[in-house]
Amino acid sequence: MRRGKISLKAGLLTTIVICWLAPIVTIVVLAGLLLGHSYQQSVRQEIETAAENAMEQVQMRLEDAMNDSKMVSYDGAVRSSYRSYMQEGVGVALYRAVNDYLTHRFSLDEKYKAAFINFWDEALPQAYALCSNTAGYEVALVFREHTDDILEVMREVDTETRFLLLDGELYMARNLLDSSFTSYATVVMMFDTEQVFKPLAELGTAGGVQVDIDDCSFLLDARELRLEPPEEDPAHSLTYFSTIDGHSFSVTVGMEEYHLWKDNPWLPWVVLAAAVLILPLLAVVIALFTRHVSAPIQILAQANRLVQSGRWGYQIDSPPPNAEFEKLYTHFNGMSMELQNQFERARLEQQATQRAQIKALQSQINPHFLNNTLEIINWEARMADNEQVSAMIEALSTMLDAALDRGGRTQIPLREEMGYVDAYLYIIRERLGEGFRVYKEIDETILDQAVPRLILQPIVENAVEHDITARHGGNLWVRACRRGERMLLEVEHDGDMDEEDRERIRALLSGDAGELESGVGLRNVHQRLKLIYGDEASLEVGETENGTILARIDFPAG
Repeated sequence: MRRGKISLKAGLLTTIVICWLAPIVTIVVLAGLLLGHSYQQSVRQEIETAAENAMEQVQMRLEDAMNDSKMVSYDGAVRSSYRSYMQEGVGVALYRAVNDYLTHRFSLDEKYKAAFINFWDEALPQAYALCSNTAGYEVALVFREHTDDILEVMREVDTETRFLLLDGELYMARNLLDSSFTSYATVVMMFDTEQVFKPLAELGTAGGVQVDIDDCSFLLDARELRLEPPEEDPAHSLTYFSTIDGHSFSVTVGMEEYHLWKDNPWLPWVVLAAAVLILPLLAVVIALFTRHVSAPIQILAQANRLVQSGRWGYQIDSPPPNAEFEKLYTHFNGMSMELQNQFERARLEQQATQRAQIKALQSQINPHFLNNTLEIINWEARMADNEQVSAMIEALSTMLDAALDRGGRTQIPLREEMGYVDAYLYIIRERLGEGFRVYKEIDETILDQAVPRLILQPIVENAVEHDITARHGGNLWVRACRRGERMLLEVEHDGDMDEEDRERIRALLSGDAGELESGVGLRNVHQRLKLIYGDEASLEVGETENGTILARIDFPAG
């Protein structure tokens, strides 16, 4: 039976354990000689690292809190409820809507004890939500004692965020503005300081940790938050400065003096004893590393260079020194063989692609032949003085060019798109007669604006085929305009929709239509809009108050 190879990790660990009496030597000796000189700096660096990490965590929590306050203003839920109140005058509905919003958004957030929204209209009640770590309704009572103080401060600011320290509680306040940029309410978060500043409090440094946020200054230790700054700065301290969305933020950490050698008189003897044991370990580790790591890596590197030079399929036949490199050798050999197979498949695929290109070039003869044939028929119609047939053939030829578009363009000027629409409508008018009426409202200043090719004609065709033809006539409106940075294309026509029609259109525009045969034009336009513009474009189809059906295409200009 073949004996399994020892893993590299197991071999190194076994060597270190066996040689542990001889291993600790030189590294520990040198470390012991340098440790006394550098320990103080190491302690300082450790404290600095811990303090910086803690400060970053607290800063992130404060930034999240500021973003929370901004979202109350930006997401529009409170403003919408307040606007409804201004229109309807129902204060109870406003209170319930805002209170539900605060509960949904903040009740599970451990950063806060509570979140309040205080309307500047004194007739409106105050809405609030108690968060997961609060002691109960007493928090609301504490806040109400300071409501006037907070509002007095916030009346002097616009939309800036303010931090306030009142009777042992840290608050953050931000004004909410209506559509006329007038303050109508203030959102206030009461911080749970144990949660927000816990990383700083757990540093456990001498004299605690002093935190300054704008004009708010307080001390932290592992158990309590004290408002007063220290009477005097500690003899040894570190101060870190930062900003949070324009607000000053600083942390001062006190440090204790520590003398390694004086406080640990036994340490020099331990260092000296341990230093004697390390040289043999170094020699053994270097030898093992060379045999089990360095040499196999060189073999892999050489094999890789050979494959890069063109020797696809090259195999490593050297015996691996351990289980890890046995796997690497096996995987490399497999990869090399797969690479050889891939290049062979690529060569065969290239040949197949060339054959397909030849067939594609041959297939281009058919549309060319069809165009030439239409041109001959058009010439015969003109020779027979049949101008009506000639005009219809020219319109059909225009639509054929639009469908084929051998130039492969994805966007064309609106002027050209309207030419395709006009050609189609000409044929339909000849078919339906005077009962079919078309009205166009086109902004001529945007005729050179680029639009996706065949984006409007399929919508017009869908309207004609599903309603106008069934009615043997009717009215159809085509509109195109630009509003700011958006392009609007509309097709409105006489017709009505039943529930089945609405469900079919919903399925077409949501991608759930499956293999439906009808509505291919709508689905094609919708899919191309999403491919070109993503969520910035939309296609909507619905009924209007005038009893007509309106299809609207909205996409970015340019």
